[in-house]
This record gives sequence, structure tokens and C-alpha cells, in this order.
Amino acid sequence: MTDIAIGNSSRRQTTSGSVLVELALISLIFFLILIGILDFGQFLFCQQAVVERARSAARWGAVTDPSNSLAITNMALYSHPIAPTDGTAPSFGLTPAMVNVSAPDEGTDNYRLVVQISGYSFQSFSPFLARRYTGAPILVSVPLGLYN
Repeated sequence: MTDIAIGNSSRRQTTSGSVLVELALISLIFFLILIGILDFGQFLFCQQAVVERARSAARWGAVTDPSNSLAITNMALYSHPIAPTDGTAPSFGLTPAMVNVSAPDEGTDNYRLVVQISGYSFQSFSPFLARRYTGAPILVSVPLGLYN
């Protein structure tokens, strides 16, 4: 009877050490995956928010004045046609140089308003990948030739 008790206690001591090692390895992998999921979510949020800004600016320009590129750029940057005078910075680090507004093929059925946002970036937090990444250019085109 004493041999079995001694055998069990020594077995418990060796397994408790291996449980801590396994927990450390699994928790490290779990937290790396969790941080990766957070980074991917941040990328999707930033991408979708910039796409929505471009869409909103293109719609506003199509309805009001497609030739007023400054007001359309301000809509993409500030969600308002006039830049704020209090020095408010645009969201997502956008600058006027990142927004390109054009209206090609004026006077034809293919006349459209094109808003392009490029060069915006976001910060990654994942270990070994932590740096600023530049998002893909966003191009939104609204047809105007059929409606004018």
C-alpha cells in the first residue's frame, strides 16, 4: 500500500511541471492568435471606414457639384464640404494629397465622378509584424452622364 502511495505522489510532481509547460506554450499561441485577430479587425475597420468616406464624398459631389473638387476632397477628409477652421485633423491620418477627385468624359454618356483615396496607412500590433502598413488604393466612380 505504501508503494502505491509513493508512486502516485511522485507521478503528481512530474505531471504538475508538465502542465505548467503546456499551459505556457498554449497560452503563448492563444495570445498570438488573439493579437492577430485584433490586427485583422483593425485593418478591416480602417479599410471600410476609408471606403465609406470615399463613397460619401462621391455621392455628395454627384448630387451637388461634380466640378468642385475642393469641396469633394473636404467631404472625404472631414465629412463636411468646408474644412474646419479650428485645426481639426482628418480621421485615419488622411491628407488632401491622398485624395484625388476627377470627372472624366464630361459631355458624354460616360461622364462620371471619380474619387480615389490612396496612401493611407494603419499600425499593426502583432509581434514581429509591428509596423505601419499602407492600404490598397480605393476608387469610387459615380456615373453622371445619364442623369445630367
